[in-house]
Amino acid sequence: MKKNLVTVLLGVCAVLSLVALPFLAGRVLAAPAEPAPKTVDIGMLAALTGWGSAAEVPISQGAVVAQEYLNQKGGIKIKGVQYNIRLHIEDTKGTADGAVAAATKLVYSDKVKFVVGTVVPNVMEGAQTVTEPAKVLFVTAYNSGVPSQYSPKTPYTFVGQAATIEGTAICMKYLREAYPKAKKLAFIFPDDGSIPYLGPVLKRRAGEVGLTVVGDPVKWPDTTIDFTAIVARVLASQPDAIAMVNGWPQALGSMLKAAREQGFTGPMFAPHNAAPEVAQSAGLAASNDYFTTSITPNDPAMTPMIKQLAPRLQAKYGNISYYHFWGFQVVDVCRQGMEAAQSLDPTAVKAALEKIETLPTLYGTARMGGLETYGIKHTVCNPLPIQDLQKGISKHVKWVTFVSP
Repeated sequence: MKKNLVTVLLGVCAVLSLVALPFLAGRVLAAPAEPAPKTVDIGMLAALTGWGSAAEVPISQGAVVAQEYLNQKGGIKIKGVQYNIRLHIEDTKGTADGAVAAATKLVYSDKVKFVVGTVVPNVMEGAQTVTEPAKVLFVTAYNSGVPSQYSPKTPYTFVGQAATIEGTAICMKYLREAYPKAKKLAFIFPDDGSIPYLGPVLKRRAGEVGLTVVGDPVKWPDTTIDFTAIVARVLASQPDAIAMVNGWPQALGSMLKAAREQGFTGPMFAPHNAAPEVAQSAGLAASNDYFTTSITPNDPAMTPMIKQLAPRLQAKYGNISYYHFWGFQVVDVCRQGMEAAQSLDPTAVKAALEKIETLPTLYGTARMGGLETYGIKHTVCNPLPIQDLQKGISKHVKWVTFVSP
């Protein structure tokens, strides 16, 4: 009887062992579960309403696509830990006061240590009254060369892509190549406080490529609607070519139209805007001999990264704006700084970015520059594409790089 009982018990144990073994083996051999990604907060400042919103809304949209794309690609890796980007977008309303309020919310309510965005000098300076004292890293989407906006006095500010000086230098060099008979150049600027600083720098760059600057720089208020009188003042200096330094596409198109209506047929250019948008304001008859530095999304000469992003932007927003890429770029510069520092401390990220000589961008390989030009080596000098406008049709010409010394 006892022998039979032992036999039965041994059989039961054997069966249980056979049942349990695969389960136990699975428990032993299974890889440990990946920890859930942590998050890093990045603030985005943009004019969602007010002056400049036509361009800065797409910039904010580009930042959203950067958040989605980079998180899908593994986020930000710090010491083996994945951090997904969490974007906080605040409306500057296109004013300095609005930028102060928006930056204050981001820094003191949302507790962000990294901020990206903004374009217009006084708006940027408003934000910096908050970010700089708080030692918050600020990667701007643009820079107009005003020392109060960008200099050794703003050590936590970086310019996330080639801006006014770099773009204008590239355009002046292309002007000499494409229009060798054009030797006298006139400048027209928005009245944003940049002329005393940009004027001498750009005049020197013009001389380096064999151009003579004629007349004093002509400025226009940002409330200007009719540019007829302003353009007439530019033409009084009898230039061969006109450089429209900065301005949104609608204003540039209006200036191009006014110049053509007053009989000027020479080349005109402006850095950092999309020629098709300029043509919309200028009209077909005026849309000749104009060029800029802008992406032509469907051209085969675009970079692999632009080719990846373009369909995403089209699918998400129904269009592709040059400014979309600005928003992506500034977020990615933040990411690269964090990974280079292997830290989420903005002071450590600042130090890491200052040591970087080259970095990959959606435009191609960029170099960090600007020490001699701005007194601070915080400018990402990326390649820029020349875009030419003839008879209302724009096309890509070539890629050019200028690194501000």
